[in-house]
Amino acid sequence: MTISPASIHRNIWFTLLTALLILGGGLFILHHVPAGKKDIIATAFLGDIIITFPVAFYYLLIQPLKLKKRSIFLVISCCLAVAYLILPAHQQSYIAQVKRLTMFAELGLLIYAVSKIKRINAVYKQLKAIAPYNPYLLRKSMVEVLGDSMAIKLMASEVSMLKFGLMPFGKKEAMAPAATGYSIHKETGYIAMFSIVLFACFAELVGFHLLIAHYSKIAAMIISALTVYGIVIIVGDLAAIIKKPVLVMPDRLILRTGIRWVADIDRSNILSVEKLRIGFEPDKDTFSGGILKSSTNICFTFAQSVSVERVYSKTVSVTKIVMTVDDADKLIAQLG
Repeated sequence: MTISPASIHRNIWFTLLTALLILGGGLFILHHVPAGKKDIIATAFLGDIIITFPVAFYYLLIQPLKLKKRSIFLVISCCLAVAYLILPAHQQSYIAQVKRLTMFAELGLLIYAVSKIKRINAVYKQLKAIAPYNPYLLRKSMVEVLGDSMAIKLMASEVSMLKFGLMPFGKKEAMAPAATGYSIHKETGYIAMFSIVLFACFAELVGFHLLIAHYSKIAAMIISALTVYGIVIIVGDLAAIIKKPVLVMPDRLILRTGIRWVADIDRSNILSVEKLRIGFEPDKDTFSGGILKSSTNICFTFAQSVSVERVYSKTVSVTKIVMTVDDADKLIAQLG
């Protein structure tokens, strides 16, 4: 039976909650028990990290998503690394013994991962030559090599966002000589709004880190790392929006909002392009893809349904797309 996207998201949140409860609860108890009982508590904490969490991970993610069972070795290795960093020296000696047992499995996984990465890179280059403007080529490559599962698609989507978030100042996407690009972020003031959100995130990061560090420095570092990860994701979203404009070519129209969604359209399939009227209400065959929900200003209507690929959701088929475009009048004139 295929698991629904809602169930996948719920299981992911349950897994994260389990990790936070084990780490947060374990660290709290470890720092508040009498010295005579600390060694026993630390050993029990070690068991929760390297046994309880991997078991929960298996039943919440690996089994429902039909992931490779050998991936549990990678989870255990990560758990051992975390345990080694946060537990006392006595428990670190136990971890060293366990690491010897998992060493060969980890080596095999490393060799397997390298071979798969090379294959993914080769497939990516092939797809890039066919569809150079599709932002989901990495996801398609990983699905072809690793299998068509929701977990692979989610992982590929995260990697794509991280690529833009970690390298936000890289070059813009190269355009064909005959292509015309239209930005989508200038008229809405999206960068100004984004700057305010980013400032708030950094303020929260500093304040929350200082608060949690008063009780546990390790917990503060983990929560801060998760917050930084979230900041990188939203920076990646903005970078993609700036680097990947709407493209008009002699025979094609590429509509997209960064890497949130994309539609590759044959220009002969366009029935009409018009600015949105006040009071416009989208129907069930309309895809709303504005940079902000309230900022849509243009509507594309098609003779035949077009496919809209989305970064975290399934592809949908629609006959209308409403979105945000700067210089909408100029775009309408070019397509008219």
